[in-house]
Amino acid sequence: MSVVTQEQINDKTVPSDRRCTCCAGAVFAPFHPGLSRCARCGHVSADLDWPPEMFHELYTRDYFKGGEYADYEEEAAALRLNFRRRVRDLAVLLPDGGFLWEIGCAYGFFLKEASDHFTAAGCDVAAEAVATAVEKQGVDARCLDYLTWQPERACDVVCLWDVIEHLPEPQLFLEKAFADLRPGGVLALSTGDIGSLCARLRGARWRQIHPPTHVHYFTRHSMSVLLNRLGYTAVSFRYPPFWRSMDTVAEKLLAGKVVVGPVYRALRHTGLLRFNFPLNLFDLMTVYARKPE
Repeated sequence: MSVVTQEQINDKTVPSDRRCTCCAGAVFAPFHPGLSRCARCGHVSADLDWPPEMFHELYTRDYFKGGEYADYEEEAAALRLNFRRRVRDLAVLLPDGGFLWEIGCAYGFFLKEASDHFTAAGCDVAAEAVATAVEKQGVDARCLDYLTWQPERACDVVCLWDVIEHLPEPQLFLEKAFADLRPGGVLALSTGDIGSLCARLRGARWRQIHPPTHVHYFTRHSMSVLLNRLGYTAVSFRYPPFWRSMDTVAEKLLAGKVVVGPVYRALRHTGLLRFNFPLNLFDLMTVYARKPE
């Protein structure tokens, strides 16, 4: 795991009174434009000093339709394939099921799949997405800030699927999740790995780098440091393939290009891009950890 050298620290220290999310270190060095890296654990974060409510405002209907996704709801088939695999993995860890809480439940696709094995509920700050989840999926989704939620019972599992990188203070969410879990309960999350080969080769052009929606960029090491510091044990990492919609991949690659943009729009109109395929660049990690018994 590569971290900032002492020479880099001496030459390009970022003046700041902030502390690293993962290790509480106080020394940062410039990384890619708009990003800084902790000199102690290598965690990378965006150089943003926004109040939480400003981040909440990013997650409107536009975020799910034409923002980070071509159309989140139209990706349902691909997303469900990913979510079914995650439910299977969780069922192995928790064969008796139990109470599952999802932070960042969006349109409720994972909650719907999880309800076959768990008593599942979740929250999101995107009001329109939550309303759609309740109406179309029939799940227990609530529009609220997880940090203010008081659980009615101890959680057997808390999930953050592709969420932790969006949170300005993710350590607060993981700390609360630890408190909300029963002894032996499972934390499950997924996020990008900025220490992966793909991320290192792509540099500042890595597909996961797009603040302000992505604020934190973890490595296996920095994630382990954070989870261990908060008391979690049995931390494990997996790099499964991720099912994607060809429409979304094409939108990312082609939609903004002057020459091929019209081609993308024509193909999308015909429906030829509506198929799903597994993609694995080994830069997206799934993390499981437990609260000690």
